[in-house]
Amino acid sequence: MQVSVKLYATLRKFAPAGNAIGEAFNVNLENGILSELIKKLGIPEDQTRIILINGTRTSNMEEELKPNDLIVIFPPIGGG
Repeated sequence: MQVSVKLYATLRKFAPAGNAIGEAFNVNLENGILSELIKKLGIPEDQTRIILINGTRTSNMEEELKPNDLIVIFPPIGGG
């Protein structure tokens, strides 16, 4: 199963080389579970603050993904 992913800010280092800012890239998954995607990308779970699946925010790491879903992931953001 294939999904599309967009990574922002400090998570961009987990995107494929040459991937432009804001550009989605495809990932093939066996089980289609959000936690599997995060693990496959090599992103530590504590670095995934905001996750959107097709524009809807989720915090359920066991959320089932469907083919062609768009997953957008933002890290924790500091500032003040």
